[in-house]
Amino acid sequence: MRFFLTFLIILSFIIPALFSYSYSSNQSLYADYLKGVYSMQQGDFSLAKNYLNAAKDKAPDSAYLYLKIATILLQEKKIGQAEKLLKKAKEIEPDNLNTYLALIFIYSSQGQEERLEKEYEDFLEKAHQKKPKDMTISSYLAQFYLYKRKPKEAIALYEKILENKPDNLEAFFWLGYLYDEIGKEQKAKGIWKRGLSINPLHAPILNALGYSYAKKGVKLDEAEKMVKKAVKLEPRNGAYLDSLGWIYFKKGKLERAKKYIEKAISYAQDPEIYQHLGTVYLKLGENEKGLEVYKEGLKKFPGYRQLKEEIEKYEKKNKENKK
Repeated sequence: MRFFLTFLIILSFIIPALFSYSYSSNQSLYADYLKGVYSMQQGDFSLAKNYLNAAKDKAPDSAYLYLKIATILLQEKKIGQAEKLLKKAKEIEPDNLNTYLALIFIYSSQGQEERLEKEYEDFLEKAHQKKPKDMTISSYLAQFYLYKRKPKEAIALYEKILENKPDNLEAFFWLGYLYDEIGKEQKAKGIWKRGLSINPLHAPILNALGYSYAKKGVKLDEAEKMVKKAVKLEPRNGAYLDSLGWIYFKKGKLERAKKYIEKAISYAQDPEIYQHLGTVYLKLGENEKGLEVYKEGLKKFPGYRQLKEEIEKYEKKNKENKK
């Protein structure tokens, strides 16, 4: 019985190999391979590596064997050697997604951000090519393009997702966001409205459309109704609370604006919320508080240009008033 179980384990490893390369006549190759796999099962990685390396020498174009040996090297924490073999495997068989995943693991564990991002992008693109109608893969790739600031590529994917699944609300939300980001505001609003026609209580779209009106200072009553619905659905969402506060700011209801944006900043650390809160304080005449919030926001988000500009604008105006 024990022998039979061992045989099944070995068979589960050899079947992929049989389909990976056609060396049915090479008995020596398979003998080395079987011994290597069996040694792995027994936990003797050093012996397994010897056998698998012998098999690799007889089949140097087998990506599967490179991947197998790399797995052992990772167990031994020989990261550099494993990476070298995985890159070779990727050259031999570019469609093998397991190789990408192994490299992703290496770059993630080593904190190599640039290589990790590149490998992740390659993996998602290759997976998408293999399964173009897989909505999960498409969504992950679209999100990655969004993160990498590749709006055209992300838009194309979300458009495709909606072709295949016309009720995908996440795709409606992000597609509208992307069009808004590239300055096609009317198109963005149209897409968000289509999303709300499917589900009028989709909080992210309600907030996005309502805030887009608030930014322009138009349809503020409509915007207020939409964002209130979003806040009711998710009362601790800082982004939604900030949107509602900014609508009140645009309506001139400053105390109400302050109340909601102060609440927003307790739930979400976002540079735009700091900018909004500082602006509300200044409008209320609480100048020291406003400047303090701007500076706090800039300290937390040093790359946020708008906060720096607000501070410079305030300091310039303050200097002029003292003359």
